Amino acid sequence: MKREYLYISIGVLVLITLIAIIVTTNKNRKKNLRKQLDDLYVRFNSVKTIPLAFKLNKAQAMARRNEEMSASVESYYDKYEQTEKHINQIQDLLNDTDDSLGSVKYKEALEMLKNVSDELSVCEGEVRQIDDFLEEFSRKEDIQREYSAKLKEKYRVVKTTINKNAQLLSISYDGFVDKLKEIEDLFSSSEELMYASDYTAAQEQLESIDQRLENIKSSANAVPKLVKDTKGVLPLMLDETKRELALTRQRGVYIEHLDIENKLAEIEADLNSDVRELMAAHTEGIKPRVAQAKDVLNELNDKLSEENKAFKLARETNDRVYGHISEMEKAENYVRIAYDKESARFGLVDLKETLKKMRDSIDKYKEEYELINADLSDCVKPASDVLTAAETLDAMIDVDLKTLYAYKSTIDKSTDGESRAQSQLTKLQLVVSEVETKLAEYRLPAIDESYKDDLKKSRDYIARIRELIGQIPINITELNVLLDEAIDFIYKFYNNINNVVGMGIMVENAIVFGNKYRSTFPEIDRELSKAEFQYLNGEYTKALKTAISCMETLFPENADEKILENA
Repeated sequence: MKREYLYISIGVLVLITLIAIIVTTNKNRKKNLRKQLDDLYVRFNSVKTIPLAFKLNKAQAMARRNEEMSASVESYYDKYEQTEKHINQIQDLLNDTDDSLGSVKYKEALEMLKNVSDELSVCEGEVRQIDDFLEEFSRKEDIQREYSAKLKEKYRVVKTTINKNAQLLSISYDGFVDKLKEIEDLFSSSEELMYASDYTAAQEQLESIDQRLENIKSSANAVPKLVKDTKGVLPLMLDETKRELALTRQRGVYIEHLDIENKLAEIEADLNSDVRELMAAHTEGIKPRVAQAKDVLNELNDKLSEENKAFKLARETNDRVYGHISEMEKAENYVRIAYDKESARFGLVDLKETLKKMRDSIDKYKEEYELINADLSDCVKPASDVLTAAETLDAMIDVDLKTLYAYKSTIDKSTDGESRAQSQLTKLQLVVSEVETKLAEYRLPAIDESYKDDLKKSRDYIARIRELIGQIPINITELNVLLDEAIDFIYKFYNNINNVVGMGIMVENAIVFGNKYRSTFPEIDRELSKAEFQYLNGEYTKALKTAISCMETLFPENADEKILENA
């Protein structure tokens, strides 16, 4: 009986243990399933709480004015609706899973948890894709607001710079203030557009603000130089050009072809317009217009200077033309008279027809000179054109004048050649006569036969020159050649005779001086006798050397002086 109670007790204990194990296992299982469900709820709430609707509406507003962006947003709107449906489905699945878990349908709940997890994973991807796309629009808004903030700082710096340089920018200061006020209005407008989610329009206005600020900075940098040009440099240049224009007119220079008045009027009109633009702080286009105006004024000044210079040169050239015409008349008259007188004598080429043409050319040149002179006096043509005409006429006259001078030179050379020949013939005759006189006067004991031949040749030269001078027509070329040969030969002959006579006289003087010492010095007597022998044989150079050497033995320092004193 006791055993039976024991077995029963053990059995009850085992049963209680099994029940406790089953109960504990079910609790743990339910707890684990509940935790999984709670985790899914957390994931679900993370997905569900993402404000896709707000972001989508915002993106639609931002893309409102951009067709391409608007179409893209609309495509994601369809995805958003499908995702919302999917979220609702997952919500229902979670509720059903919760009910199964509450009904202790653990197996069913486990399968549903797996299904919910899979669906939630898919939904998370869908939401992430949509959210990433919409975040791009949010980032654009942030970037736009950062851009706006930077522009406001840029505006502050520009405004501070304008105020700081108010005196330097005085002419444009009010205009800059108006431009800054316009930018302030644009800032307010862009803020309103961003508040209304019209980000495209807001971006356009911000970009407009940026460009305007850059324009203001550029204009502020340009204004001082432009003011200097438009209020100082250009007005001075205009005044200078007007003054030069007035002086040029007073000189009587023709300048109508330059159209200066109209060009100056255009520059003044542009200058006044540019000053008004500067007062409104508008500088665009002023710099190139100012540069162009400077170029035009410089060009006009250069042209005025050229016309004034041409006018002066034209007068000088025409005066020179008058002088050249006078020279040409004189040269033509000289050549004509000389030709008529000397043509037969010198066998000149026939110049009658040439001289007639020259006379006709002179008459023509006089007419052209008068026309140019009239143009200069009446001032009806550009001075540069008149100068060209005067220079052309002068060049034509110069050619004919050179031709006439060439004829004159030919005639002069012929007449001068004859005169020269006559003059030189007289001189040569005198030289030969002097040679003959010296030879006869000094009666040297011996004369080389070559001297006699040279004397005959000299006389032949003189006879030939006299013969050529007497010819008609005279051959000037042959005469000049013969004359040069005669001058060269006869003067050399003259010098040689002078040397011979001079040495003969010196020998005689030396011997006469040495005779004083012959009786005293036998050596002197012997050397002087030798010198006498050489002298008689016509060896005058040897005789002179012998005699002087002999005397140098007695007077080594001044033998020459002693001989000359005794002569």
